[in-house]
Amino acid sequence: MLAFFSFVFVMSFTPGPNTIMAMVSGQKRGLRGSLRLNIGMAAGMGVIGFVAVFFASWLQNTPLFITAMKVVGSAYLLYLGYHVAISTPDDDGEDSDRFTTGLLLQFTNIKCYLYFITGLGAFQLGSIMQYLPVRWAAMVVIGSLGTFAWTIGGQLINRFYHQHYRGLNVAVALLLVFAAIDLWR
Repeated sequence: MLAFFSFVFVMSFTPGPNTIMAMVSGQKRGLRGSLRLNIGMAAGMGVIGFVAVFFASWLQNTPLFITAMKVVGSAYLLYLGYHVAISTPDDDGEDSDRFTTGLLLQFTNIKCYLYFITGLGAFQLGSIMQYLPVRWAAMVVIGSLGTFAWTIGGQLINRFYHQHYRGLNVAVALLLVFAAIDLWR
């Protein structure tokens, strides 16, 4: 069970499309202004996880699907990295705080797919965690806590970000490029 929770916490709190979007939203709009986005991300995680409950074993054993998701995910991470690199603190991103933005983000988020496919299919757990709906709920809650934590972090670094945004944007963009490359290892 320790391996499962370690995996879930690492996946939930490390950089990815959700966390980067949550951090930027928190930096620009604060926690309250980012609430709809975070709830949309949680709902999207729930939908992806719900589908993965039924197809986790099949998806793990279908290399073509995994390869296709890596291609889509890598392209999306590179796209996101480019936009982070060129953004400025004054960029508004008008619709980026909407529920639907958070929800739809999940359907292009390879990290979310891998999170649920691995978390639901690769761990043999005892006690109540052996039941996939319980494991699914734990993963959605912990994953949502990760995005909320990054939203709060974005709000906390707002002043620092405005002073050093170029270097921070480049660092985050490079992390996203590394994540795209790391998908292929």
